[in-house]
Amino acid sequence: MPITTRAPLARHLAAAALAGALVLAPTTAVFADETPSPEVSSSATATPEPSGTVTPVETPTPSESPTEAATSSASTTSTATQPPPTPELPGASAPAPGTAAKDAPTLVSGGTARVLGPQALTGPATSTDPALIAAHYLEQQLVASGNLFINFGFPDYGLTADAVLALDAAGTGQVAAAAATAVLAKDPNAYTGFGDPAEVYAGSVAKLLNVAVAQKIDPTAFGGVNLVATLQGLEQGTGRFSDVSQYGDYSNTFGQSFALIGLHRAGAGPSSAAVAYLIDQQCPAGGFQLYMSDTGCTDDTAADPDATAMAVQALLAAGGGAGAASDGLDYLTSRQGSDGGVGGAGLTSSVNANSTGLAGQAFLAGGRSAQARLAVSYLEALQYGCSFPAALRGGIAYDSATFASQKEAGATATPSDQDRRSTAQALLALAGTPLGSVTSAGSDAVAPEPACTTPAPTQSPSTSPNPPTSSTGGTPPTSGSGSNGTDNPPAAGGGSTPDVVPVSKPSGSLAQTGSDLILPVGLGALLVVLGAAAVLSSRRRGAHA
Repeated sequence: MPITTRAPLARHLAAAALAGALVLAPTTAVFADETPSPEVSSSATATPEPSGTVTPVETPTPSESPTEAATSSASTTSTATQPPPTPELPGASAPAPGTAAKDAPTLVSGGTARVLGPQALTGPATSTDPALIAAHYLEQQLVASGNLFINFGFPDYGLTADAVLALDAAGTGQVAAAAATAVLAKDPNAYTGFGDPAEVYAGSVAKLLNVAVAQKIDPTAFGGVNLVATLQGLEQGTGRFSDVSQYGDYSNTFGQSFALIGLHRAGAGPSSAAVAYLIDQQCPAGGFQLYMSDTGCTDDTAADPDATAMAVQALLAAGGGAGAASDGLDYLTSRQGSDGGVGGAGLTSSVNANSTGLAGQAFLAGGRSAQARLAVSYLEALQYGCSFPAALRGGIAYDSATFASQKEAGATATPSDQDRRSTAQALLALAGTPLGSVTSAGSDAVAPEPACTTPAPTQSPSTSPNPPTSSTGGTPPTSGSGSNGTDNPPAAGGGSTPDVVPVSKPSGSLAQTGSDLILPVGLGALLVVLGAAAVLSSRRRGAHA
C-alpha cells in the first residue's frame, strides 16, 4: 500500500514549512526542480510500503540483458533536489498558475520490471580520481541512510534519485545505486504525489523517468507505473508539462528539461510543442527563467543560471533548439569567474558548487571544453582531501566558506545534508558526463576509497585555516583538493570571463598535507584559544550539522 498521509491541508502546510526551512537556510543551495518531500505518518526513516511487487536487487549473470526503452548510452546528471518556494514565503513569487485540467490523467498503471543489481565488475580498491572518490563519498552516505536520504524528518526521494544518477554518471557504486532505485520503485507515488494518487507532479515523474532509463529499467513498468504515459498525460496544449494538484501548478524549467530528456531517451520523443515551450522561457540575453510562463521571458532579471544549464542540456539532448542552446551557453560563460566558479540566482547567487556543477554539465554538452575544464577545476578545489576525517573525504563543499568551516572543525567535522547535495550536483561535471547520456551500463559495483598516504588528524587543529586562494588569469588550481595541494578552497566570486583560457585538466590527486603550521612560540597559546573559540562559534551557527 502507498505511504499513509495526513489530511491534505496539513500535508500541504508541512510541505510549505519544509520549503521555507530549506529556502531560508543561509548556507544551503536551493533548486526548485520539484515539489517538497511528502509527509509520512510513520517514522522518518521508514521505507514506504510497495504498491506492487518489486523483485529484490540481485546481480545479473553476464548473459542477462536488462529491459530498456532508451537507446542512448553514456551519461547524464541531475539537479539538486530542493522544493520550490511557495507563495507564503517571504520574498518568494508564486509561479504563474498552470492550465492543468481537473480531469487530467493521474498515474498511468504499468507492469513491474525487475530492478537490476550491479554489473559483475570490480574496480580499483583506491583512487585519486576526483569523480571516483566523490562517488565513494556519496555511496557511503546512501548506505548510511538506508538507501533513502532523510531531510528535515521526511524522506528525500529527489536527492536519492540525484544520487543514483550521479553514481551512474561516475560509472561506479552500483550496489548502492541499485538498492536506492529499488526503494524508489517500491512506491513511485510516494515521490510523484506525496502518497496521494490524485496528486501528480511533473518534475518528479520526469526525474524518475531519467532514473529508470539510466538504471536500464523499462520506464513503462517502474514499480507498477508507466512513467512515459504518465508524463505525456501531463503535457498541456501549450507544450508545458504541468502538475495535477489541488494546491496549484509549480512545474518549472527544471521539470520541463527533465521531461524532454527523459522522453527522448525512452524512445517516445518530446513533442515539438514541448521543445518550443522550453525555448520560450529564454530571456533576451540568453538566460532561461526558472518559473515558466505562457508569455515567455522578456525580462533579463528573471534569468536563472541553474535553469539555463538545465534547459541548454535538454535542448541539446532532444534537438530542435541549437540556437537557443548556444545563446544559453554564452550566458553561462558570462557568469563564470576566472576561478571557474558559477553562481546561481536569488539566495544562491554567490559562487557555489551546485551551480558550477550544472554549468559544467552544460558546457560539456555544448562542447565548451575550456569552460568545462575551469568548472571542474573549481569543483576539485572544493573537494575534501586526506587531511579531513575519513567520512568527509571525496565530498564536495558547497562553497569556499563551507570548506573552510569544515576544515576548521578538524576531526569533529561530519558530513551534512549540504555536502551530500553539493557532491551529487558536482559529481556529474567531475565525471565529464552531460545530461542526456547517463547510464549504469559497464559500471563498477563499488566505488574506490580515496588513496591517502597520511592519516586523518586525530584532534581539531588549533589554528584557523590558511586564507582561501584563487587562481588568476584563467588558470585553475592544480590539485584535486585545493590550490597548490594545500586543501585550501578557491576564493568566491571572480569576474566574468567570456573568453576563458584553455587549460589542461588537473591530475585530481588528493592533497596529502594536514593543517600543521609552524608559528612563533609566543603566539602559540593565543592562537589555540582563538581557534577553539572559532570552532565553538561555528557549532552554535549550525555550520557542522
